[in-house]
Amino acid sequence: MLKLHDIHVYYGHVHALKGISLEIPQGKIISLLGANGAGKSTTLKMISRLIPPKQGSYDLESESMLKKTPSDLVKRGVIHCPENRRLFPLLTVEENLRIGSFTRKDKKVAADLEKVFAYFPRLKERLNQYAGTLSGGEQQMLAIARALMGNPKILLLDEPSLGLAPNIIRDIFQIIMRINEEGTMILLVEQNVHLALEISHYTYVLENGRIALEGESRHIKENDKIRQLYLGA
Repeated sequence: MLKLHDIHVYYGHVHALKGISLEIPQGKIISLLGANGAGKSTTLKMISRLIPPKQGSYDLESESMLKKTPSDLVKRGVIHCPENRRLFPLLTVEENLRIGSFTRKDKKVAADLEKVFAYFPRLKERLNQYAGTLSGGEQQMLAIARALMGNPKILLLDEPSLGLAPNIIRDIFQIIMRINEEGTMILLVEQNVHLALEISHYTYVLENGRIALEGESRHIKENDKIRQLYLGA
């Protein structure tokens, strides 16, 4: 389990996260919703140790992560799939995937590569193609697949549906559910609120750096405030 308690993050004098607390339990998909600028991506960056908190606690399996480096978190299985994919466009699909497994010392990389191709068979067809020449949907598949090559215990997904066609979005969300069913905990930041609530077990809603609402996703979906702000009802 991953736990944040009373986390405060600043960008200079800007108070970006104002005492947030959340948990990612074993076997669950947790969604993190909110308007642009609410602090969603900042939360993922803090979990990845790309941004230090000024106050609060951050534990993974009852061990503090506050003095760990981003590399330490990757080795512990906390893998971040960032917004806008952040691929290496002049490297091939295969090279991007191999980079995802760079810190691993185990002997299961080849098996995991085949597992990734089972999720995303299109990537196997484009193994020697430069990442920058892929379609938007293929690039998102590659970004998730590269993250999976790190053998995540916890996968941090930042806007996986951004800019994609509806049919591609559905395919990717089906795969996200499969990844979770096979044992990976997921923290999902997603603009498509309908789908995020549909596939997640528990939801936190951020407003201006604070958690304004939390609960089981099926109950959050029925909340009048959420329906008005995000679901157009």
